[in-house]
Amino acid sequence: MSVLKPPENIIRRFCSHAESAEITTLGQGNINDTFLVHAKEKSFVLQRINTQVFPDPQILIDNLHHLSQHLSSLKATTKQRWEDATLIPALDGSSSVCDREGSIWRALTYVEGSICFSHATTLLQAEQTGWALGHFHKRLIGLDAEKMKIPLPGFHCLGNYLEQYERLKGERREGNSPEIAFCQQIIQDQREGALILEKTVSKKKYPARLSHGDPKIANVLFDKQNSLAISLIDLDTVGPGLLQHDIGDCLRSVCNRGGEESSDKATFDLTFCEATLSGYFKAAEAFLLSGESELIYNGIQAITYELGLRFFTDYLRGGLYFKSNTPEDTLRKAQVQFTLLLDIIAKEDTIRKLTLQLSK
Repeated sequence: MSVLKPPENIIRRFCSHAESAEITTLGQGNINDTFLVHAKEKSFVLQRINTQVFPDPQILIDNLHHLSQHLSSLKATTKQRWEDATLIPALDGSSSVCDREGSIWRALTYVEGSICFSHATTLLQAEQTGWALGHFHKRLIGLDAEKMKIPLPGFHCLGNYLEQYERLKGERREGNSPEIAFCQQIIQDQREGALILEKTVSKKKYPARLSHGDPKIANVLFDKQNSLAISLIDLDTVGPGLLQHDIGDCLRSVCNRGGEESSDKATFDLTFCEATLSGYFKAAEAFLLSGESELIYNGIQAITYELGLRFFTDYLRGGLYFKSNTPEDTLRKAQVQFTLLLDIIAKEDTIRKLTLQLSK
C-alpha cells in the first residue's frame, strides 16, 4: 500500500533537521514509494521498498551497496555531465532503516537540475536515452557479477512468466470482453517469436553481462539546461542479464510515440529507433559482439511481449504487482504493449537493417 508521506522518525535517521525538511512525492514509479527530501544540510531521495514485490529487500540494499561502491570508484570517462545514483547511508552508517510497521527505507543521491520524461518527444531525447544506456553498460564493466544477487527470481525470464500465466487458467475472470480476447490471442500467437532470444542465447556462448533491467526513458534523467542525459536511475534490477533485454526495453519505451496509456496510438517510430540506436552505439562503441548486436531486434520483440504478458497476468490477479488505480488500468497497459508488439513485428526488416548499419 502506498504511503502519503514518510514518517518523521525515518527522515531523522538520514538528516539532522527533519522537522524543517520539505517532502514531495517524486516520480511515477510502478513499484516503490519515492519521495524527495529537501533538508537543511542536503537533498536526497527517500524510498520505501515494496516488500510485496521484493520479499527480501536486503538483497536490494546489498546489491545497491556493491553497485554504489563500484560506480563511486570510477573516474569520469566523458566530457558530458554524468552523475551516478548511489546509496546514501543513514546517520549511523547503516544502509537502510526499518519503520514500526516493518517497512524498509533507503536513501539515494538526488541529481540536482534534472528532469525526466514519460515518453520521448524529440530526436535528441531519443538519442540521449540510447547514449545513457550505452554509457551505463560500459560503467558496469569491472563490477563483480558474483556480488550481485538476483532480487527477483525469474526476472526477465519469459518462460517463468508464461508458466505463471498458464497456472492462472483456472482462475481467470468470467467474461469475454474484446480487450481480454485480444490479449489472450496475442499471447498465444506471438509466443514462439518472443522466445527466440532466450533460446538462441542459451545455445551460444557469450560473455557474462550485467544489465540495468529497466532502462525505459522514464528512468533517464536529463539536464534541464541542455537536455542531455546525466543519469540512469531505478537500479533495483541491476544484475546478471541479457543486454538485448536492456536495449530492447530502451527502444520499446522511446519509440512508442503514443506513450504507455493509449493502445490506439501505440506505434513503433523508426526515426526514433535510429536515433536511439545511434546514441547507444556511440557510447557503447565495441562493447557488444557482432552476434549480440544481431539479436537486438529479438530483444525488442521479447521484452515488449514480456511486459504485455506481465501486465495481463497482473490484471488477472487483480493488480497486485504494478501500481494502478484499478485492475482495468493494468489491462489497458497490456493492450498498449501488445498493439505495439504487432507494429514492431511488421517493421522487423527495417529494424534489423538499422541495427546492422549503426552497429558497425
